[in-house]
Amino acid sequence: MAETVVSIVVGKLADLLSEEAQLLHGLRDEIQGLVTELVRMKTFLADADSRIKTEDKIRILVSDIRELAYDAEHVVETFLLKASSADERNRTKQAIKYLKMIKDIEKKMSVIFDFFRDYKIKSTLESAGSSNSSNGTSGKLKRFYTYATPEPDIFVGFHADVDLLVGHLVGESDDRYKLVSICGMGGLGKTTLAQKIYNHSTIKTCFAGCLAWVTISRKWQRKQVLQRILIGLIPEKKIEVLDYDDNKLVENLLQIQQSKKCLIVLDDIWSIDAWDSLKAAFPAEMSRSRLMLTSRNVEVAKHANPNGFIHQPALLNPEQSWELLKLKALPKGGDCLDITRDPERMEELGREMVGKCGGLPLGIVMLGGILVTKPSLIEWEKVYNDSLSSGRRGRGLGEEYQTQISEVLLWSYNDLPLQLKSCFLYLGKYNEDESIDAETLYQLWIAEGMVLSTDKAKEETMMQVAESYLGELVHRSMVQVRFSDVESFINFESCSLHDLMRDLAISQAEAEDFFKAIELREKTDSRLSALVDSRSSDTRQLVVNFDDGYRSTEKGYHYFGKKADQQMCRSLLLLNKVGIRSLPPALGSQQIANFRCLRVLSLEVQVDIRLIYPWSLSRINLGRVLGSLVYLRYLRVSDVHLVIFPSIQKLMLLETLRLDRQFDIYFPPWLSRNILSMLKRLRHLYLPSLGVKGIRKNSKLRFTGLSKLETVENFDTNWCEVKDLPDLISLQKLTLKVSSDDMEEMIENLAAIALSSSSRLKYLELSVSTRGQGLQNSQDMLRKLLWNYKFSLQELEVAGKLPELFLLFEPPPQLLLHTRMDVSSICITRLILWESLLEEDPMPVLEKIATLRYLYLHVYTFIGFQMKCSATGFPKLRDLILEMLPNLMIWRVEEGSMPVLSTLGIIACSKLMELPEGTKFLKSLQTLTLYAMPLEFCDRLRKENGEQGADFEKVAHIPSLQILEAE
Repeated sequence: MAETVVSIVVGKLADLLSEEAQLLHGLRDEIQGLVTELVRMKTFLADADSRIKTEDKIRILVSDIRELAYDAEHVVETFLLKASSADERNRTKQAIKYLKMIKDIEKKMSVIFDFFRDYKIKSTLESAGSSNSSNGTSGKLKRFYTYATPEPDIFVGFHADVDLLVGHLVGESDDRYKLVSICGMGGLGKTTLAQKIYNHSTIKTCFAGCLAWVTISRKWQRKQVLQRILIGLIPEKKIEVLDYDDNKLVENLLQIQQSKKCLIVLDDIWSIDAWDSLKAAFPAEMSRSRLMLTSRNVEVAKHANPNGFIHQPALLNPEQSWELLKLKALPKGGDCLDITRDPERMEELGREMVGKCGGLPLGIVMLGGILVTKPSLIEWEKVYNDSLSSGRRGRGLGEEYQTQISEVLLWSYNDLPLQLKSCFLYLGKYNEDESIDAETLYQLWIAEGMVLSTDKAKEETMMQVAESYLGELVHRSMVQVRFSDVESFINFESCSLHDLMRDLAISQAEAEDFFKAIELREKTDSRLSALVDSRSSDTRQLVVNFDDGYRSTEKGYHYFGKKADQQMCRSLLLLNKVGIRSLPPALGSQQIANFRCLRVLSLEVQVDIRLIYPWSLSRINLGRVLGSLVYLRYLRVSDVHLVIFPSIQKLMLLETLRLDRQFDIYFPPWLSRNILSMLKRLRHLYLPSLGVKGIRKNSKLRFTGLSKLETVENFDTNWCEVKDLPDLISLQKLTLKVSSDDMEEMIENLAAIALSSSSRLKYLELSVSTRGQGLQNSQDMLRKLLWNYKFSLQELEVAGKLPELFLLFEPPPQLLLHTRMDVSSICITRLILWESLLEEDPMPVLEKIATLRYLYLHVYTFIGFQMKCSATGFPKLRDLILEMLPNLMIWRVEEGSMPVLSTLGIIACSKLMELPEGTKFLKSLQTLTLYAMPLEFCDRLRKENGEQGADFEKVAHIPSLQILEAE
């Protein structure tokens, strides 16, 4: 890990030399000398790391090198901060002072090089025959593929298992079981198999509208598990369910399972104790509902129901193993890029190597993840030779076999380039089964220095480089991802780790002193306890998981009470996922002030705003302490009361500021509106969606000088200065709210951005409120916004009266002079309308927007009585909501319309007489929700007591039909 740290420091110093050349001019040559020596030192670290486990003297030396790299970074950054606030005379004095510090570091480097010679540590530049593979290198990262689209689904060897288990769940004879269990070791594919069954068309039909999936894992809380199950069965009552106590949760679950035909999946249930805690929520006697569970422990299944069906999937046989490896490692059918390819030899090698995985799907996929990055025969032979020294083949299901599989997983980690190793280990900070937001992860990686600027292609941003890193981990099957379902700022929406991969990340993080995790929760993760007990001063990253159930402060004070350790910490993540406490008892604002070298500070308190009161939250006055955290690159504070702005201007190195949703941010009237102008390096700004107190209309927040800003979210014209937008020349993503008073000025400034030849805007989300005024005065400008492709307007929300819709979606005359255009040229993916008072049917216009995926027509958007969706309309629409359209009586849907519609909601349309006949043609429709609709309308769709309503055939194919009454 020392090699990674040195690479990070070299990258940071090189960037500072490039970006802050004027301020660093007095020490430029000396800093460049530091970089050169660090690069030379890095060439020795591969050999040093290989001997670190067997020689204590080398372990100590490597630790000293890591500290020396951190010292070099700290000295340069401190000089930069001092020089930026000093005049020319004082800057010269500072340069003399810090020159001495740099000379001291160079003397220590000289001693280090002497030790390299004494310990016979070899440089990769001196070693003959050094490897050219990516393993152990930190040069420019190879990019093997395009990661913008999901890889094809690979499912080998379990098709018969799917058919068998589906039959046991829905069979009408003795083949039907109340409980079906899938048991086996980790990595066998239990969850994948269960997902195939859960999404099977027969299951969707049999258990229409009553399916729930919940993951238990090693950390579980009974109430939360019961809540997730019940919300899955009755999602429309989520708020009510969150208020239920344990008894009411059990009572409702039993009632639903007795009255409806439900399927509930308990995925990854580890212990008998977990089942015993939950079993009261499932009927003891026979019912129409069914239960499916997956577990590594077959005794859990036997204990839950001795008469249930227990399925233990077999390991893949040699042919199936080779087929799976081939699909992963040779996705293009075995084509190789090397002229020395020999398909027969590659198959021979592949079959030998896959035997090492013992038929375990996860191990095979991980091996494929290694080989897919090595398309030539020569590289396959090298991997094969490496495998010969990695132990014997797995021969059974005992401890020796598990050790062998662990070696395969470790093998995949060791094959990673250094950049990706640190990024993979970073994922171990997050909780088991947690979905990690990709955009947040990229910004954290960048702030930690893990994303190297040397990996940037021309015109590429660091965010794009970070996304390519995640893409490489996905390509190697080390990380699971969820793709964004719209054309957005980034391709990946979130990611997560398989529990075995998380085990690997945590064990390697511990071995390499990568981070320390502290658990301040009622139930702690035993695997993290070892990290907590590790008191190595080398650890610079700290993650604290806490919840409201944890009351003791003794443990927390033990770790937060040592000021020396705090001052060494570079990264502090505070994660509270279930409660409303702003900080753990042992860590307050004063303790945070002691972390003076922090580069990353993230306080994430994820709460449901609907379930709390403002006075239930602690008020954090970070303004008193932030001024001392001058090295911060990343600051996130979410869902708390906050006093912060006065000290923001001191954070000159800040690159990401995430205030997200806040409950109270106060902007003192005496504070300069140019307070953000000092943050010259700021790239990502997330303003509070709930606004800022204390800002007057004539003195709004300014954005001058922020030329590097790439992301701005929640820009609100009520308190943000519109005229500064054109100066944000690096802007790529912008989400903004516009009041009717600022509409004209906003459109003019957005037009200035679009017309700029240097505009980099890729994603625009606009929310316009024109209630009481309409769009007459701004109609032409809004049309320009809709029609200009440079805006990349993807999401539009308009609240207020609209003119005739066809005028809004008609191309401006000046565009028609140059090209033939129609409404299909618009690229909006999400459109939300409120109170538009449209008299003409909007569907003939809207259905031509080829990119539209989400359409929400809310209260009084349409006041006519008839709508029609034509056969070619809405080719990509997935979600459609019709809410309170008071005069709508007839809705027609032609066959071929909305071919990919997945979710349809009809709410309080009191005069709609019946569901369109064309509903039966919506074959992709998964969920139909009717709320507060006339009783007669609903009765025509119900199937009760074996009798079908008059219109039941229209909805018979829809897996989830929810008919809800108004409260």
